Amino acid sequence: MKNSIIGLDLVDIVRFKNLKKGDAFLKKVFTDQEQNYCFTHKAPAPHLAGIFAAKEAALKALGANKYVFRDIEVRHTLSGQPEVWLKTKRNSRIRISISHTNVTAGAVAIVR
Repeated sequence: MKNSIIGLDLVDIVRFKNLKKGDAFLKKVFTDQEQNYCFTHKAPAPHLAGIFAAKEAALKALGANKYVFRDIEVRHTLSGQPEVWLKTKRNSRIRISISHTNVTAGAVAIVR
């Protein structure tokens, strides 16, 4: 890809296991929509970790000093594909992929 910038992040899922919806950390990092998405799952920790990794990867690719966590929102299409919204607007220049095992979540972001 010409002039693309890549960001990558890996996160230990255990860091998210004891968090409850509305915790101060979650309010600081995750949008309400992201929290709602994660807490609809029986085990929200892997989803929280995956979205956190995606936000970190996007920040790295965009330039960490340009945005804060809540400027970036990870949403999912009806098919489940994650996409990035920057300051409430869908950003098609940023592509992300999220994956996780039982212990680690990872994400890659590519900015075109």
